[in-house]
Amino acid sequence: MFKNKSLFFKLSFSILICTFLILGAVGLRNYFVSKALLMKKVEENARNLSASTAGKIDKVFISASEMAKNLAIFLENSNPDEKQCKKIMSELLKSNDKVFGTCAAYEPGAFRKGIKQYAPYCWKKNNKIKCSNLGIDSYQYFLKDWYQIPKEINRPVWMEPYFDEGGGDIIMSTYSVPFYKNANGKRIFKGIVTVDISLSWLQKLISSIKIIKNGYGFLISKNGTIVTHPDVSKIMNQTIFSIAEENNKPDLRKIGRKMISGESGFVAHKCLMFKRKCWLYYTPLKTTGWSLGVIFPETELFSPLAELTRNTILISALGLALLFSVIVYISHKITKPLRKLALATKAIGSGIFNAQLPVMNSEDEIGQLNKSFASMQEALAQYIANLKETTAAKERIESEINIAREIQLSIIPKLFPAFPDRDEFDIYAILESAKAVGGDLYDFFFIDEDYLYFAIGDVSGKGVPASLFMAVTQTLSRAKTDKDLNAGEIVSGINKDLCRDNDTSMFVTYFQCILNIKTGEMEYCNAGHNPPFIINQEGQIKKLENRHGLPMGVLDMDPYAFDKTILLPGDYIVLYTDGVTEAMNINNEEFGEERLVRLLENIQGKKNVKESTQLILDATREFAGEAEQSDDITILILKYKGT
Repeated sequence: MFKNKSLFFKLSFSILICTFLILGAVGLRNYFVSKALLMKKVEENARNLSASTAGKIDKVFISASEMAKNLAIFLENSNPDEKQCKKIMSELLKSNDKVFGTCAAYEPGAFRKGIKQYAPYCWKKNNKIKCSNLGIDSYQYFLKDWYQIPKEINRPVWMEPYFDEGGGDIIMSTYSVPFYKNANGKRIFKGIVTVDISLSWLQKLISSIKIIKNGYGFLISKNGTIVTHPDVSKIMNQTIFSIAEENNKPDLRKIGRKMISGESGFVAHKCLMFKRKCWLYYTPLKTTGWSLGVIFPETELFSPLAELTRNTILISALGLALLFSVIVYISHKITKPLRKLALATKAIGSGIFNAQLPVMNSEDEIGQLNKSFASMQEALAQYIANLKETTAAKERIESEINIAREIQLSIIPKLFPAFPDRDEFDIYAILESAKAVGGDLYDFFFIDEDYLYFAIGDVSGKGVPASLFMAVTQTLSRAKTDKDLNAGEIVSGINKDLCRDNDTSMFVTYFQCILNIKTGEMEYCNAGHNPPFIINQEGQIKKLENRHGLPMGVLDMDPYAFDKTILLPGDYIVLYTDGVTEAMNINNEEFGEERLVRLLENIQGKKNVKESTQLILDATREFAGEAEQSDDITILILKYKGT
């Protein structure tokens, strides 16, 4: 479209478009900032309005729950007759104008001898209090949810709203409190005290909320049942989830799940009543687990913002027309010398970095731009030369690191099964470095025909220095192992050599075992390492908690101590580094020893030690998820089978 147009036209048009975009961006930013401020204010008002209404409702429910608890305490500490029961219940109803009725439902046979069912119920009708006994054959109160649920869970509970046929004969919500009697030092269940609240006053309270012009509030129970709503046909007949299903509104279903989970929020939502976009603020009722929602029509929310936007557009259009005339004048003045520079820069852009630039003696912006292109030519040539050298150096370093990794992996056993001709045990190990090379290590070999040496270690730090220290430790462990030395003496010998000329102050945690594969007797020494676990045939887990000294390389100390234990046929011993227990997920949570112990409880069901080792590694990876591996991971598992 613009290919054959003059530079003057292109420059004028481009600047005009850029200016238009800038003005549009400023206008949009102004719109969204204003909208955000307005939304913040609306959300704050909605929060305050909802909190105030929820507080009023909670106050009534708290008062009712305290009334039920007080009646339960009275019944636990006294043995009233029928007359006294009805009197105290009537007095409590008079003291609380929001409570519709109350009941003291005794466990069958628990009130008096000879009375099988007794459940006095008092309620308000026409400003009077009436009482009756619900303990009749046609109304088996002890099978109702309001009786059975608190009895089974052994604590007070607010019930879902329901129509109480045979009791109050109204839609109500019931708070049920179990009460007991102490007999011979035991608490014996005696019955349930209930307090009923009629939901008609809730409908009036929610309807009285003034929300802009056409907004409204509604209330749902902890299971999503509609408790109050402007459309009375929905009350107690539908849930927020059934409404979402009927209207194919997955967003409403998601909001419903958050509401019954006790969350608060302010979200956009297409209101079914108005058939247009609205905003919904929802907040929980602390006492009952119900949730209050308040609907705001968006058109009413943003009507002031729409008027402000129209005025802004008009002012911007006038400013743009004035600016265009200035742009035309400036473009005409600068296009001529710029055309020459454009030809030269085109050659540079095509890859001819040494193209000849035009000679310009002016010191204006075009002249400075010409000098800048000259400097750019020199800098670009130097950059290309440096980039070639840097790329070559990086390739050499990567090659050396890969060689170092191959060398590191070559010094640890990695051929499994390790001893296919030995039936007394099975062993398997895994090492995964956090970087190309790492500092974890494991090893196992026979000292003689009957004694198997196996160990695991973790060098401080990561990367190349840790891998070198790991290689030295691995070499020393084999050089210092002798059948005439115990586990502590071997570790002491390795530590002495590691401490010598250790200017880098690196160290390694180390756990070493010497197992008599015929008898199952095992010596072990722990130099500051994570304690391993032994799992017997019954799945019982034992931690080898004793630590016998500091990590190796820290201090040339006296000979390390050691301990002994016996492995029975079928026992597992699990060694690991802190890369397992300290594995982090994206929420900075650690895998932890507790999760590891739960995994170990399932090891007995695995066919071999390879599956057991892979189980722990897979669980660690799954826990970390997308988080970057923070440390080397090493796991070694030995199963003792016996001779």
